[in-house]
Amino acid sequence: MMRRMRRCLAGLLAALMLAATAPATAAVDVSAGTQDMPPVAAAFYVFWRQAYGQPFEQQVQLWDRCVEAPRRELYDAVVWERGSPSFQPARRLQMLQRRFADYVTLAPRIYLGVQQLQSALVAQNLRFRGLFPGADAEPPVEIVLAPDFDAKSGVRGDGRPVLALAVDSLLLEQADLDVVLPHELFHLYHAEHAGIRNDGVMPGAELTLPLFEEGLATYVSSELAPGRGDGRWLLQADLGTIPLQRLPEIAQRFLIDAHAKAIDPAHPEAFKRWFNGGATPFQQGLPNRTGYWLGLQVIRRLRERHGLSEIVGWSPTQATQHALEALREMARQRG
Repeated sequence: MMRRMRRCLAGLLAALMLAATAPATAAVDVSAGTQDMPPVAAAFYVFWRQAYGQPFEQQVQLWDRCVEAPRRELYDAVVWERGSPSFQPARRLQMLQRRFADYVTLAPRIYLGVQQLQSALVAQNLRFRGLFPGADAEPPVEIVLAPDFDAKSGVRGDGRPVLALAVDSLLLEQADLDVVLPHELFHLYHAEHAGIRNDGVMPGAELTLPLFEEGLATYVSSELAPGRGDGRWLLQADLGTIPLQRLPEIAQRFLIDAHAKAIDPAHPEAFKRWFNGGATPFQQGLPNRTGYWLGLQVIRRLRERHGLSEIVGWSPTQATQHALEALREMARQRG
């Protein structure tokens, strides 16, 4: 195994160096070193050996041919969600341009990143099935290259739930896979067993459903990766600094938006206020993604009266109703 890995890496590095130094008209063997690689890594290196140093327009053409075309349905339905009103072709190109710049330094790490992700997935799924014995021994997970997310539950074109893990984004974030993978495996399990798909961002669903769903997935991560604290379970340090004394105020603020639609292209502001990340603040006095923090507090409140297996079994309607009841209780709470 180690000998094969060393041979693969040696061929890979030699081909990368050749691609970086060869004249534009030189023929470069783009398959050298990729024969024993996982398909996503092989596709990346075939793409990058030809795309390195080329104009962006040519890089996009190579990306489409080498990376997306062999998995077109997955990229259209899940990675980009091309059929959704939120898909913006110009934004896709902007994100790809930034990611191609990242690949200059990230490229040598993709192969080992895929292998590490595959190994972590096997280990974490074993632990996950200890908590949820009905979970799939081989869950439908796809490792992809994607610039706009690190891990994402989605629905394929034929209606099957799938979990997409973006190896390049996870590497750039130096993600804690012990936290990320249980969170995302839960979303996949919940989609299959309770019908709460796409992390609760479902047609017709109110904003309370993704609040419940993200809080529950975070709670599961805290059970399977104990001892870290809210900032690490929520994958954002400043979310771990929100004092619990602010819970009534924050619950009251959320209740104003609670009945907004999770999917509303005409009025996306409510969703952004509670779930979007980024450097630009979406509401005064609160970190971005505070909905994840509030959702975790909702689940902790519900766990005082309900078992985890009961909560996990609730339908989307039941989950929304129970979460609203908990929010109203917390909004009335006095320190």
